[in-house]
Amino acid sequence: MLGDGLFETLRAHGGKPEFLKLHFARLLRSARRLRIRVPVDEAALRKIIATLCRKNKALDVAVRITLTRGRYFGGLSIDPAVPPTLIITATPVSELPPKILTQGVKVAISSINKAAASGLDPRVKSINYLANIFAKAEGDARDCYEAILLGARGEIAELSTSSFFGVFLENGHAVAVTPSIDTGILPGITRQVLLRELKRAKLPYREGEIFPADIPRMTEAFLCSSVRGPVPITRIEKQKVGTGKPGPVFAKLKDLYVKACAQEIAA
Repeated sequence: MLGDGLFETLRAHGGKPEFLKLHFARLLRSARRLRIRVPVDEAALRKIIATLCRKNKALDVAVRITLTRGRYFGGLSIDPAVPPTLIITATPVSELPPKILTQGVKVAISSINKAAASGLDPRVKSINYLANIFAKAEGDARDCYEAILLGARGEIAELSTSSFFGVFLENGHAVAVTPSIDTGILPGITRQVLLRELKRAKLPYREGEIFPADIPRMTEAFLCSSVRGPVPITRIEKQKVGTGKPGPVFAKLKDLYVKACAQEIAA
């Protein structure tokens, strides 16, 4: 009732969750920060997800894991005797429309400041999502796919439901750049996987500041989330990104991500 909880969203295929180890590690960190006991371990959670998918006869789903402090008895005091509430749901999902991957999407820049909206700790995926909801509403009002939230100094932080990457030419190389955790962003799981794959493939990348003034220098941009994976951004507000079409860095990372997901499911 008071936004006193956290959640994780991930994709599962045939009852097998993608990158559950990473999601569960973030869940544990967030729960420790909020002083909420996690009533299951990773193995038990994996079994619950498999059972849920089997009983619902669902092959490709978005799994949401919600953990709250438990029954509300009034007031704001934390009572460790109250057992936490764990809710797990599975919603069927389909692949993104091909047009999105071949033409890219347009995103807006929200008036909502990420630093002011972060609450207790931006690294916690809290169920208090009001800032993200209203940032997305601003994007919807401008006929945009998503909306960018800016940080305390006006730098690009993240989007309403995803992480951000820009690509810049540096010393003759196309370098993928994503805002650092110090910007006050949620440490996105798909962001983490893409950084890992960039490193393994020995492709240039770095974490650093990106400002809206840098948009004209971007050769590519893309967002990423656990349910959608990487999605190309070809326009930010009225500005075209690069050629206005998805670029080679996105194409390479998309391929690497698909392979990483397949390996995760096969393991």
